[in-house]
Amino acid sequence: MENSELKYPPKIYKSFAFTYFVRSFLFTVFLARVFAFYENEVRLDVTLILIGYIIYGLWNMVNDPLLGFFSDKPNRFWNKYGRRFPWIVASGIPYCFFIVFVFTPPADDASAHSMFLFAWFLASICLYDAFYSAWMTNTYALFPDKFRSDRERRKIAGIGAPIGLFATALGTLLPPLFITYGDRQSYILAMIVMAIISVIAFLITIPGCREDQEMRENAAIFIEKQKKQDSFLKALKIAGKHKNFIAYLIAYLAFHSLITIMMASVPYIVPYILGLPAGAEIYFGVALLIGQLVGIIFWVKLTNKLGHRGLFLLGLIWAVITLGLLFFFVDLWSAVFLVGIVGFGVASIYYGNQLVFSDCIDEIVIDAGKRQEGIFLGIRTFMVRLSIIIQAFTFWIIHIMTGFDPSLEKQSDLALLGLRIQFSIAPMLIMIIGLIAFLILYDLTPEKVASNKDKLKELGL
Repeated sequence: MENSELKYPPKIYKSFAFTYFVRSFLFTVFLARVFAFYENEVRLDVTLILIGYIIYGLWNMVNDPLLGFFSDKPNRFWNKYGRRFPWIVASGIPYCFFIVFVFTPPADDASAHSMFLFAWFLASICLYDAFYSAWMTNTYALFPDKFRSDRERRKIAGIGAPIGLFATALGTLLPPLFITYGDRQSYILAMIVMAIISVIAFLITIPGCREDQEMRENAAIFIEKQKKQDSFLKALKIAGKHKNFIAYLIAYLAFHSLITIMMASVPYIVPYILGLPAGAEIYFGVALLIGQLVGIIFWVKLTNKLGHRGLFLLGLIWAVITLGLLFFFVDLWSAVFLVGIVGFGVASIYYGNQLVFSDCIDEIVIDAGKRQEGIFLGIRTFMVRLSIIIQAFTFWIIHIMTGFDPSLEKQSDLALLGLRIQFSIAPMLIMIIGLIAFLILYDLTPEKVASNKDKLKELGL
């Protein structure tokens, strides 16, 4: 049953809601900038970039779930500082600043070979990601554990989703104010500014992420009972046999692939198809922000009527339809308008993401008889990274097949067609896969969600 009263004061929910900003801001900067920076500015071969992303993906196959697994292991800090809070504090600040490292490869005259630049690229994104994974896994593992009722979860999602959307737009809007195409130093200044903003947002989240006395006492009881933690492989097996969680992961991967591919394509669409300077990228960020903010207002009002499953499903359908239309943009304003239309619909997925995930976790907790959200957050975080590999592979195959060459000011008609496909059709096909999987596999209706909450209460979980 849903709690009639909120457990914490309003400032705690607002503070935790700012985790949406911390996650979305630098994530958007990373997705939109890294591939284009290393291909267009550093001139690293596109095949080497793809190889780097594949290695990065393999690293995340182990890194993300294992970080979640180790964060779930009982230790002596739990009863004093909490189960998640020490991880969040230790990883948050480094995560905010390591984005600068990614964009500071040695100048051409300091590197004797492209393999040195490749090594820098690979090492920097893996180190950046390690801190991100540690922060993300523990922050979002805390969410379903600390905030148990639908009312609390929806309150945070209702506050956090607009904040996260604003962060996404800001991550698109701000860099072009500092970046000049062809000037690598301008990227460094841009990333320093991004890092400072991220640190400020991270500090705001600390009160919301701090575990209360009851949670710390429960952790101490857990340790005293020496309750055996599932093995890493057993926990993966538990996750794998829940079709609702699998459906959610596929749809979540499709959604992130859409955002990753579409926004990472903007630094190609603006100079090569529209023939405009970097400042024109700002309009795409504004359109996405307005579309998603209006969408959030619309979808929040329909949450009770549609349920969490309905929110996700409608967002997936909307994305498939509007991405097909995006292929036919004719100028800056038509492209910007269509991006806003896409954003309006997928705002339902953004808003409903934590709600659907928490419903899946509740089901898994009932089955396992214990709470070990960390490893499942690790799996989800890996899906986010997999979207980056999908983006890299999409760009690589399209650029190779169409002959795109960043050293040319004027691209061939085939290369320009490839950029349009990259911008719209490729993410549309991925969203179709996500839609089919979610439609067939996911069956957590509002009635089942309510029943699961009653079971959790009976089990004392």
